[in-house]
Amino acid sequence: MLSSLGLRTRRYANVLAGITGLLGLAINTCPQLLKPQRRRIFWLLFKRQLYNSGLRAASINTIIAVLLGVFVMSKAYSVIPNNMQFIDYYAQFFNIVVNREIGPLISGIILIARSASAVTAEVGQMQLYRQFDALSAVNMSPALVFLLPVFFAFPLSLLLMFFYFNLICVFTSYAVIELYHEGGITLMAFIRALLEQLTFTEVLVSMTKALVGGCLIGLASLFFGYNVQDRFTDVSRAISNSNTFQLFAFFVLNVGLSYLVYL
Repeated sequence: MLSSLGLRTRRYANVLAGITGLLGLAINTCPQLLKPQRRRIFWLLFKRQLYNSGLRAASINTIIAVLLGVFVMSKAYSVIPNNMQFIDYYAQFFNIVVNREIGPLISGIILIARSASAVTAEVGQMQLYRQFDALSAVNMSPALVFLLPVFFAFPLSLLLMFFYFNLICVFTSYAVIELYHEGGITLMAFIRALLEQLTFTEVLVSMTKALVGGCLIGLASLFFGYNVQDRFTDVSRAISNSNTFQLFAFFVLNVGLSYLVYL
Protein backbone atom coordinates (compact mmCIF):
# COMPACT_ATOMS: atom_id res chain seq x y z
CA MET A 1 0.00 0.00 0.00
CA LEU A 2 2.85 2.37 0.85
CA SER A 3 4.50 1.57 -2.47
CA SER A 4 1.26 2.33 -4.34
CA LEU A 5 0.85 5.58 -2.41
CA GLY A 6 4.42 6.62 -3.20
CA LEU A 7 3.94 5.81 -6.89
CA ARG A 8 0.74 7.87 -7.01
CA THR A 9 2.45 10.77 -5.25
CA ARG A 10 5.35 10.71 -7.74
CA ARG A 11 2.87 10.57 -10.61
CA TYR A 12 1.00 13.62 -9.37
CA ALA A 13 4.31 15.41 -8.78
CA ASN A 14 5.30 14.71 -12.41
CA VAL A 15 1.94 16.04 -13.61
CA LEU A 16 2.35 19.23 -11.59
CA ALA A 17 5.88 19.65 -12.95
CA GLY A 18 4.57 19.22 -16.50
CA ILE A 19 1.75 21.72 -15.92
CA THR A 20 4.25 24.20 -14.50
CA GLY A 21 6.36 23.73 -17.64
CA LEU A 22 3.33 24.41 -19.84
CA LEU A 23 2.62 27.54 -17.81
CA GLY A 24 6.16 28.77 -18.45
CA LEU A 25 5.84 27.91 -22.14
CA ALA A 26 2.56 29.85 -22.38
CA ILE A 27 4.18 32.91 -20.81
CA ASN A 28 7.16 32.65 -23.15
CA THR A 29 4.86 32.30 -26.17
CA CYS A 30 2.83 35.42 -25.36
CA PRO A 31 5.30 37.79 -27.13
CA GLN A 32 4.32 36.11 -30.42
CA LEU A 33 0.96 37.88 -30.08
CA LEU A 34 2.74 41.14 -30.86
CA LYS A 35 2.95 40.02 -34.51
CA PRO A 36 -0.31 40.96 -36.28
CA GLN A 37 -0.59 37.80 -38.38
CA ARG A 38 -0.09 35.47 -35.42
CA ARG A 39 -2.38 37.59 -33.28
CA ARG A 40 -5.19 37.17 -35.83
CA ILE A 41 -4.72 33.40 -35.78
CA PHE A 42 -4.75 33.37 -32.00
CA TRP A 43 -7.85 35.57 -31.83
CA LEU A 44 -9.84 33.24 -34.10
CA LEU A 45 -8.82 30.18 -32.10
CA PHE A 46 -9.43 31.96 -28.78
CA LYS A 47 -13.00 32.94 -29.75
CA ARG A 48 -13.67 29.37 -30.90
CA GLN A 49 -12.37 27.96 -27.62
CA LEU A 50 -14.28 30.49 -25.52
CA TYR A 51 -17.50 29.71 -27.37
CA ASN A 52 -17.07 25.94 -27.00
CA SER A 53 -15.94 25.95 -23.36
CA GLY A 54 -17.98 28.79 -21.88
CA LEU A 55 -20.97 29.86 -23.95
CA ARG A 56 -22.11 26.43 -25.13
CA ALA A 57 -22.15 25.25 -21.51
CA ALA A 58 -24.82 27.85 -20.65
CA SER A 59 -27.74 25.47 -21.20
CA ILE A 60 -26.60 22.70 -18.85
CA ASN A 61 -25.36 25.30 -16.38
CA THR A 62 -28.77 26.98 -16.40
CA ILE A 63 -30.66 23.73 -15.82
CA ILE A 64 -28.47 22.77 -12.86
CA ALA A 65 -28.64 26.31 -11.44
CA VAL A 66 -32.46 26.26 -11.59
CA LEU A 67 -32.64 22.91 -9.81
CA LEU A 68 -30.10 24.02 -7.22
CA GLY A 69 -31.95 27.30 -6.60
CA VAL A 70 -35.18 25.43 -5.91
CA PHE A 71 -33.40 22.92 -3.66
CA VAL A 72 -31.53 25.54 -1.63
CA MET A 73 -34.69 27.61 -1.26
CA SER A 74 -36.71 24.63 0.02
CA LYS A 75 -33.97 23.74 2.50
CA ALA A 76 -33.81 27.34 3.69
CA TYR A 77 -37.58 27.31 4.33
CA SER A 78 -37.24 24.13 6.38
CA VAL A 79 -34.71 25.66 8.82
CA ILE A 80 -35.45 29.42 8.79
CA PRO A 81 -38.65 30.97 10.24
CA ASN A 82 -41.11 32.37 7.72
CA ASN A 83 -41.05 36.05 8.69
CA MET A 84 -39.76 39.34 7.32
CA GLN A 85 -36.23 38.63 8.58
CA PHE A 86 -36.20 35.53 6.41
CA ILE A 87 -34.66 37.42 3.50
CA ASP A 88 -31.58 38.38 5.52
CA TYR A 89 -31.06 34.85 6.78
CA TYR A 90 -31.51 33.43 3.31
CA ALA A 91 -29.06 35.90 1.79
CA GLN A 92 -26.41 34.65 4.21
CA PHE A 93 -27.39 31.03 3.54
CA PHE A 94 -27.23 31.59 -0.22
CA ASN A 95 -23.83 33.27 -0.03
CA ILE A 96 -22.26 30.48 2.01
CA VAL A 97 -23.79 27.51 0.20
CA VAL A 98 -24.05 28.66 -3.42
CA ASN A 99 -21.61 31.51 -3.95
CA ARG A 100 -18.73 30.13 -1.91
CA GLU A 101 -18.88 26.39 -2.45
CA ILE A 102 -21.46 24.72 -4.66
CA GLY A 103 -21.44 27.23 -7.54
CA PRO A 104 -17.68 27.09 -8.17
CA LEU A 105 -17.56 23.29 -7.77
CA ILE A 106 -20.42 22.58 -10.17
CA SER A 107 -19.13 25.07 -12.76
CA GLY A 108 -15.68 23.48 -12.58
CA ILE A 109 -17.12 19.98 -12.97
CA ILE A 110 -19.11 21.08 -16.03
CA LEU A 111 -15.98 22.63 -17.58
CA ILE A 112 -14.01 19.43 -16.94
CA ALA A 113 -16.71 17.12 -18.26
CA ARG A 114 -17.55 19.13 -21.40
CA SER A 115 -14.53 21.09 -22.53
CA ALA A 116 -11.42 19.67 -20.88
CA SER A 117 -12.25 16.15 -22.06
CA ALA A 118 -12.71 17.44 -25.62
CA VAL A 119 -9.35 19.26 -25.54
CA THR A 120 -7.56 16.18 -24.19
CA ALA A 121 -9.10 14.01 -26.91
CA GLU A 122 -8.26 16.51 -29.66
CA VAL A 123 -4.66 16.98 -28.57
CA GLY A 124 -4.28 13.23 -27.97
CA GLN A 125 -5.48 12.43 -31.49
CA MET A 126 -3.07 14.95 -32.98
CA GLN A 127 -0.20 13.57 -30.95
CA LEU A 128 -1.14 10.01 -31.95
CA TYR A 129 -0.97 10.85 -35.65
CA ARG A 130 2.07 13.17 -35.31
CA GLN A 131 0.23 16.24 -36.54
CA PHE A 132 2.25 18.52 -34.27
CA ASP A 133 5.29 17.67 -36.39
CA ALA A 134 3.36 18.87 -39.45
CA LEU A 135 2.61 22.19 -37.71
CA SER A 136 6.27 22.65 -36.86
CA ALA A 137 7.23 21.82 -40.45
CA VAL A 138 5.20 24.80 -41.73
CA ASN A 139 6.72 27.08 -39.08
CA MET A 140 3.54 27.23 -37.00
CA SER A 141 4.00 27.05 -33.25
CA PRO A 142 1.77 24.40 -31.58
CA ALA A 143 1.91 26.53 -28.44
CA LEU A 144 0.31 29.42 -30.32
CA VAL A 145 -2.37 27.24 -31.90
CA PHE A 146 -3.36 25.08 -28.91
CA LEU A 147 -1.73 26.27 -25.69
CA LEU A 148 -2.48 30.00 -25.66
CA PRO A 149 -6.19 29.77 -26.66
CA VAL A 150 -6.82 27.24 -23.88
CA PHE A 151 -4.61 29.15 -21.42
CA PHE A 152 -6.69 32.33 -21.84
CA ALA A 153 -10.13 30.90 -22.67
CA PHE A 154 -10.54 28.38 -19.85
CA PRO A 155 -10.13 30.83 -16.92
CA LEU A 156 -12.43 33.36 -18.61
CA SER A 157 -14.97 30.63 -19.38
CA LEU A 158 -15.02 29.44 -15.76
CA LEU A 159 -15.41 33.02 -14.54
CA LEU A 160 -18.40 33.52 -16.87
CA MET A 161 -19.88 30.22 -15.70
CA PHE A 162 -19.55 31.33 -12.06
CA PHE A 163 -21.37 34.56 -12.88
CA TYR A 164 -24.39 33.24 -14.74
CA PHE A 165 -24.69 30.19 -12.48
CA ASN A 166 -25.12 32.48 -9.47
CA LEU A 167 -27.35 34.84 -11.45
CA ILE A 168 -29.74 32.04 -12.46
CA CYS A 169 -29.79 30.76 -8.87
CA VAL A 170 -30.75 34.24 -7.64
CA PHE A 171 -33.72 34.58 -10.00
CA THR A 172 -34.86 31.01 -9.39
CA SER A 173 -34.70 31.49 -5.64
CA TYR A 174 -36.69 34.70 -5.85
CA ALA A 175 -39.33 32.93 -7.94
CA VAL A 176 -39.68 30.31 -5.18
CA ILE A 177 -39.96 33.09 -2.58
CA GLU A 178 -42.80 34.67 -4.58
CA LEU A 179 -44.63 31.35 -4.62
CA TYR A 180 -44.35 30.46 -0.95
CA HIS A 181 -43.47 33.51 1.13
CA GLU A 182 -46.28 35.41 2.83
CA GLY A 183 -45.49 39.08 2.48
CA GLY A 184 -44.29 41.51 -0.11
CA ILE A 185 -40.61 41.01 -0.92
CA THR A 186 -39.51 42.76 -4.07
CA LEU A 187 -36.79 41.53 -6.37
CA MET A 188 -34.67 44.60 -5.64
CA ALA A 189 -34.96 44.04 -1.89
CA PHE A 190 -33.88 40.44 -2.36
CA ILE A 191 -30.90 41.41 -4.54
CA ARG A 192 -29.97 44.18 -2.08
CA ALA A 193 -29.91 41.66 0.78
CA LEU A 194 -27.63 39.39 -1.25
CA LEU A 195 -25.26 42.23 -2.12
CA GLU A 196 -25.02 43.24 1.53
CA GLN A 197 -23.66 39.77 2.27
CA LEU A 198 -21.15 40.00 -0.57
CA THR A 199 -17.76 41.38 0.47
CA PHE A 200 -14.62 42.21 -1.46
CA THR A 201 -13.04 39.04 -0.06
CA GLU A 202 -15.91 36.95 -1.46
CA VAL A 203 -15.44 38.44 -4.92
CA LEU A 204 -11.64 38.04 -4.78
CA VAL A 205 -11.84 34.40 -3.70
CA SER A 206 -14.39 33.58 -6.42
CA MET A 207 -12.22 35.22 -9.08
CA THR A 208 -9.17 33.35 -7.79
CA LYS A 209 -11.00 30.03 -7.95
CA ALA A 210 -12.11 30.77 -11.51
CA LEU A 211 -8.80 32.07 -12.87
CA VAL A 212 -6.47 29.61 -11.12
CA GLY A 213 -8.88 26.70 -11.46
CA GLY A 214 -9.57 27.38 -15.14
CA CYS A 215 -5.87 27.67 -15.90
CA LEU A 216 -5.16 24.44 -14.03
CA ILE A 217 -7.91 22.54 -15.82
CA GLY A 218 -6.86 23.79 -19.25
CA LEU A 219 -3.15 23.08 -18.82
CA ALA A 220 -3.86 19.63 -17.36
CA SER A 221 -6.01 18.70 -20.35
CA LEU A 222 -3.20 19.72 -22.72
CA PHE A 223 -0.56 17.89 -20.67
CA PHE A 224 -2.38 14.56 -20.64
CA GLY A 225 -3.34 14.84 -24.30
CA TYR A 226 0.23 15.61 -25.37
CA ASN A 227 1.55 12.57 -23.47
CA VAL A 228 -0.41 10.12 -25.63
CA GLN A 229 1.94 7.52 -27.08
CA ASP A 230 1.56 5.19 -30.09
CA ARG A 231 -1.51 3.18 -29.07
CA PHE A 232 -5.06 4.25 -29.86
CA THR A 233 -6.21 3.24 -26.37
CA ASP A 234 -3.84 5.86 -24.95
CA VAL A 235 -6.36 8.56 -25.90
CA SER A 236 -9.15 7.17 -23.72
CA ARG A 237 -6.65 6.52 -20.92
CA ALA A 238 -5.43 10.11 -21.18
CA ILE A 239 -9.00 11.43 -20.90
CA SER A 240 -9.66 9.28 -17.83
CA ASN A 241 -6.41 10.26 -16.11
CA SER A 242 -6.91 13.92 -17.01
CA ASN A 243 -10.45 14.04 -15.60
CA THR A 244 -9.40 12.28 -12.41
CA PHE A 245 -6.52 14.68 -11.82
CA GLN A 246 -8.59 17.77 -12.68
CA LEU A 247 -11.44 16.83 -10.35
CA PHE A 248 -9.04 16.12 -7.50
CA ALA A 249 -6.96 19.27 -8.05
CA PHE A 250 -9.97 21.55 -8.49
CA PHE A 251 -11.64 20.17 -5.37
CA VAL A 252 -8.45 20.68 -3.34
CA LEU A 253 -8.13 24.23 -4.70
CA ASN A 254 -11.71 25.15 -3.75
CA VAL A 255 -11.65 23.56 -0.32
CA GLY A 256 -8.16 24.91 0.40
CA LEU A 257 -9.05 28.50 -0.50
CA SER A 258 -12.29 28.35 1.49
CA TYR A 259 -10.46 26.92 4.50
CA LEU A 260 -7.71 29.54 4.40
CA VAL A 261 -10.03 32.52 3.94
CA TYR A 262 -13.21 31.68 5.83
CA LEU A 263 -12.13 29.50 8.74
